[in-house]
Amino acid sequence: MASAAMIRATAFGLDIWSDEQLAVLEGARAAQTGRSLDLTIDRYGFAAREWPAGSALIGRRPGPAGRDEFTIHADEQAGWRLRGGNYGEHWLSADGLRLICKPARANVQDWQRFLVAQVLPFAAAVKGLEVMHASAVVLDGGAVVLLGASGAGKTTLALALCELGASFLADDVLALATENGRLWAHPGSPVAVVKDPAEHLIGVPGARRAVPLRAVVALERGPGAPRRPAIAPLREARRLLAGTFNLMLRDGQRGSRLLEVCALAARGPVLQARAHPDCAAPELAQALIARLRRAP
Repeated sequence: MASAAMIRATAFGLDIWSDEQLAVLEGARAAQTGRSLDLTIDRYGFAAREWPAGSALIGRRPGPAGRDEFTIHADEQAGWRLRGGNYGEHWLSADGLRLICKPARANVQDWQRFLVAQVLPFAAAVKGLEVMHASAVVLDGGAVVLLGASGAGKTTLALALCELGASFLADDVLALATENGRLWAHPGSPVAVVKDPAEHLIGVPGARRAVPLRAVVALERGPGAPRRPAIAPLREARRLLAGTFNLMLRDGQRGSRLLEVCALAARGPVLQARAHPDCAAPELAQALIARLRRAP
């Protein structure tokens, strides 16, 4: 149970209670969801117990020189450990209620970015939300979800849409919940990763509550795309499934939940936005808003 002295941040559909303010969660003041997560930052080794040696490796991201960028281990009793040399260790309990973050010698930006990019979304999936690799904004009261490969320009397009009146919802990772036959998109961390050319984080005022899903847009940028934005219905429904963030959790209900989320998302407008890299983000944002506001 969180004490009155603890700080609350609500992001990814989780009420995160910590005794320390985290830069990447500062301003994450969305309405409470009732899904509590107690976060402890262990900088000095007070959580001295060892991670079980027999835990199973369930996920890894390969890095340069044959070394893993990070790994995920699972143990039936202990829960999950997400670990990377530049990101510290993060232990999530088996019931999804407690998270211990051990930054070790990682710098603040690295381990806190890993927290919001991987660890908290993983915790949201444990809590029963579906997590997509997507950015999102709120436009006319509904969530517009931007799918695309890394480097496709999801963040840049989201920020351009915000310049035109949308509200920032999430950068790169989006948590979705099903309620009464509808999909609801939850605010993520109120920061965006910008590359210009060095990568850094910027604070972006975010939405304060979950909103219903309005549309899904698959973003494609490449030299073979047209110079002017081309927006049309997406005919490859499997692109929705490909946007799933985390397939490592297999709790018996995950598969059916994922299919339900994709089926609900497919009910609304599902579009493909194609544009040449030379097409400026504001131009693409204007074209997308015009298409979304056009009568079906």
